[in-house]
Amino acid sequence: MKGLKSLSLFLAILLIFCAILIILSFFGNPISRIIADMAADKYLETHYTDLDLVHERAYYDFKDGNYVVRLWDMNSIDTKFNLEYDSFGKMKRDTYDERLFNTYRRYIDFLYDLGEEIAKDNGLGFELWLRPDDNFDYKAHLTLDQDFDADNLPSKVKADFKAYAEKPSLDDLMNGLKKVYEALKERNIAASSYSGLVIPNDDKEEDGEAETWENGISVNAVPEEVIVDGDMDELKRIYDKGNKILYK
Repeated sequence: MKGLKSLSLFLAILLIFCAILIILSFFGNPISRIIADMAADKYLETHYTDLDLVHERAYYDFKDGNYVVRLWDMNSIDTKFNLEYDSFGKMKRDTYDERLFNTYRRYIDFLYDLGEEIAKDNGLGFELWLRPDDNFDYKAHLTLDQDFDADNLPSKVKADFKAYAEKPSLDDLMNGLKKVYEALKERNIAASSYSGLVIPNDDKEEDGEAETWENGISVNAVPEEVIVDGDMDELKRIYDKGNKILYK
């Protein structure tokens, strides 16, 4: 009986130990979080003193095992960065120099909203997404806290649409591409390429989303001249090439 009690006690202790390890693996060591906070406070005594900084207490990032202190400048929409420390308070990373990526993310969001606005204003009847051109170097063309103007975008865009049809065809794709081209032309928005996806009506759910894209047809990276010329042969070549890559 005594041996059974000892075994039960051992298993209970083991269970508690395992639970603690699991908790620490996701939430980190509270002592290390305090050390990271203290290290960040000391670092900020001599760094970024010209900023009106607010920062949260450190949290544990279980993906890389660092303790992260988030900071942001009250006078800047894009000055948000992290100080990252190991469990002993040694700095592993300072993302201050990566702040411009926040501007780029805002630009991506701006284009997303702009695509929705254009689709609605032009009664396109389908979804339209605008994205920065793949060759856009945001570090060379964006500035921190920049305001964005739909009439003076800092880059060309990639335009993608998703529509529905009874029996999707290349004609449906071309019609959608032409509508997008005309809508962007009216707004003087330059696009580097156009893409489209047409899904059967039978695959459309009640909320307007697609149950599956499997039965749809799509084309990617269609040049403007193909749309302007209504070149169905070239559209089919692009379509066939895309399918060949997709299903090879």
